[in-house]
Amino acid sequence: MESPSRVSLRRAFYPCCAGDIEEPRRLLAGLVDEIIYCDIRRPSGYCQPKPADGLPSVAFVQRDLNDYVDSLPVIHVLFYRRDSTGEGGSRLFILGKQWLPRILGHFPEEGGLIVTDGSNHGSGIFGKMIRPRGYLRKTWGCQFLPSREQPWLNTHGLHRIEVQRYLDAGTETCRRIRS
Repeated sequence: MESPSRVSLRRAFYPCCAGDIEEPRRLLAGLVDEIIYCDIRRPSGYCQPKPADGLPSVAFVQRDLNDYVDSLPVIHVLFYRRDSTGEGGSRLFILGKQWLPRILGHFPEEGGLIVTDGSNHGSGIFGKMIRPRGYLRKTWGCQFLPSREQPWLNTHGLHRIEVQRYLDAGTETCRRIRS
């Protein structure tokens, strides 16, 4: 599957993943070479997935997101789903004002992709990102546009959202953090 973005996608980040490891590998095959999974606990019975032809490799980081997010390497895809504010959920609003700009700061200058079901979207940003005209967040220096192709919307409830740079003096949040 071709990337909807102009950037060659190589690395995905999946925060608050719990045990959701294998299906994201299959979904993101062809888009990325590696997926960084992050959660405060290793999934029960977790074994490092074996390399497989065509599937991204796996890196699992067992840390609190707040302690890890600023040390992320460059990522090209944010994958996020099935999280909640209920029992067993992270209670982190990854698609909200506190977390999303910190994660987007690790996207390359060319932008990237968000693949999400809208879990823990917080302040209404998600609804704006998926509307046909997208969403321009000038204070973050980012334009969010729904991808023309939505291959997982009907089957998995996942939206593909392109993130493009909006260059304007005074915007600093959606910039690449060099690591």
